[in-house]
Amino acid sequence: MNTEQISPVRHGLILGILALMMGALWAAYMANSHEVLHGGFEAEQAAMKEKQMQQMMSQMDMSNMDMGHSHAEPMPANHHDAEQGHAHAGKAHEHGGHSAGGQHSHTGSLPNDAMQRLLRGHIHAMGLGVLVCILLLITTFTSLKDIWKKTLGWSLGLGAVLYPPAWVIMGFRTVALGPEAAEASIMWLFLPAVALLVGSIIAVLIILILEEFNLRKHVLFSWLFD
Repeated sequence: MNTEQISPVRHGLILGILALMMGALWAAYMANSHEVLHGGFEAEQAAMKEKQMQQMMSQMDMSNMDMGHSHAEPMPANHHDAEQGHAHAGKAHEHGGHSAGGQHSHTGSLPNDAMQRLLRGHIHAMGLGVLVCILLLITTFTSLKDIWKKTLGWSLGLGAVLYPPAWVIMGFRTVALGPEAAEASIMWLFLPAVALLVGSIIAVLIILILEEFNLRKHVLFSWLFD
């Protein structure tokens, strides 16, 4: 292999290596800041629970005041309802696996969910970086036209550098929004990255199949190959 063969996909290789660097640096950051990150997520969850409790207590106090104004004498049932309301509030406070929107944690702890998603950012960056570099090097050995090699370089490279950060952003939003809402909030980045990666991988597979069965000279596919 010489530099001329690599030239059409060099930009894709650069992006693939960049994804590898992102993954390695993010892993180093998480290793050094694990306790700080996890503690921050726990503090965020505790603050949200406290705010929820204050809102619930305020609503119950307002409800009791309204009932008190509507009756000349307090009814025992009202006192019983208030006690039930306080009991329900206590139970809501005890369930740590729920977000502000009532969504359920996947692991039983929203901070753990958040940390797992941050870790997946590292895993995906490393895996996709290696995968993209391998696929692009394979592409250089095909008889595909340079213009299509360049296109694959951009699509695979951009997919590799866009997909992992989506996991990181989602991780930082998990405690505040809940797992499902955090995932939905980042779909604008997830979907294009997935489309680029999946579409490019399928394209490489089709190219290899066409060459394997010597179909590159066929009139339907000749525009793809030299």
